[in-house]
Amino acid sequence: MSRVNMFKYETNVMTVDPGTVIFEAGDAPDFMYVVQGGEVEIKVGEQVIEVIKAGGIFGEMALVDPEPRTASAVARTECTLVPLNEAQFTRHIHATPFFALQVMRIITARLRKWMQSAPAPTA
Repeated sequence: MSRVNMFKYETNVMTVDPGTVIFEAGDAPDFMYVVQGGEVEIKVGEQVIEVIKAGGIFGEMALVDPEPRTASAVARTECTLVPLNEAQFTRHIHATPFFALQVMRIITARLRKWMQSAPAPTA
């Protein structure tokens, strides 16, 4: 998975303890997050579908699609996160167009991974 390093030295951060629920499936979309340190589990129900590590992002669909969240995010370890709301996300895209390309690549890689792991349709 691609890494987003432009937030490595960001000071507007939040620290969460292991086991902290960052958001749950069904929540209203509000922020995406960049992981500065630690690990975050992305879960559908009780199944962990991905672990996001330093330099990774999660929750980005919330800023692209206004529908409720489809997965939950839970801190696996103590984490330092950079939250970005829609206005901040848009500013970063305008200031650094490569950031938008990185986000699109991450979304595409996740979609491809999930499609490859989906059961084949039956006729």
